[in-house]
Amino acid sequence: MKHLKKTNMNAKLKAKELVDKMLFCYQGNIDEYTAKQCSLIAVDEILQMVDETMQGWLDADIIAHWEQVKKEIEKL
Repeated sequence: MKHLKKTNMNAKLKAKELVDKMLFCYQGNIDEYTAKQCSLIAVDEILQMVDETMQGWLDADIIAHWEQVKKEIEKL
């Protein structure tokens, strides 16, 4: 359970970090909704790359992490 809690917190932090980076990158020229959408696109690209590159080799933890990040972005 402790490991799961740590992973969830990391996913929460990563979600916030991605959205904040999008906001910073566009220097206030986009709103938070758009920054979240850009972050979700980035996470989808990561998931697609993992799926295509890893081809099932030990990628379950990686996919689970990024799926959790995606959920946390949606909660923001």
